[in-house]
Amino acid sequence: MPEPPPSPGRVVPAAELVFSAAPGRRARLVSWRAYQVMAAEVAAQIRAAHEGPLTLVGILQGGWITAQSLADLLPGSVVLAAAARQRGEHTDGLALFAASDGLLTPASPPADRPVVLVDEVVDSGRTARFFLSQFAAHRPQLACLAASDSADPAPRFSARRMSHLPALVLPWRILRDFAQTAACLLSADPLTTDQIDERLRELGHDIGPDLLEPRLAALARQGLLTHDGTLWRRAD
Repeated sequence: MPEPPPSPGRVVPAAELVFSAAPGRRARLVSWRAYQVMAAEVAAQIRAAHEGPLTLVGILQGGWITAQSLADLLPGSVVLAAAARQRGEHTDGLALFAASDGLLTPASPPADRPVVLVDEVVDSGRTARFFLSQFAAHRPQLACLAASDSADPAPRFSARRMSHLPALVLPWRILRDFAQTAACLLSADPLTTDQIDERLRELGHDIGPDLLEPRLAALARQGLLTHDGTLWRRAD
């Protein structure tokens, strides 16, 4: 009989959450499959707490992606994007947007729906605290994929809570955070470009050696990797 999914309050070892190139790394690569499982767990928790449609407010950028994934599992829910509004060097309130035909247009939460604020990860809670304060009139609840068990505020909905939350390289950040991606993949052993491509395919990424090679070479020029003509190694 399969084990039940982890409860929201359980401290889950990182190995149960994400793909890892080597034990003990402070950064972890999250596979598409792991991401989908986490999103499904969060959506199930939200459905258990709310019967009807919701307003999901995703914090740009990653929270916006996660909110859209949750909306697929919470039919009828409205998805908005939230960003802090800047005036010079100061934060001055909140900007809310809805997406239509590829455009983001100013929007407001519907008055008759519960509001769930969504982010990828909640670590210290500082970002979530700011956004929750901006929605105080809507009595929002907080949802995320993974959270530190010391986060303040703690999320109401979360697939994983961990005592030592690693830096998660989520699937859509594999190339954007490629220095961290390469460090994770090469933390156990040196690899060829083809082997790196194979490891990324295990995570659900069909990138290909032709696109990987120039990115690896760029990291080598920055002194982050070394290359002996065959194998890539971390410089440290």
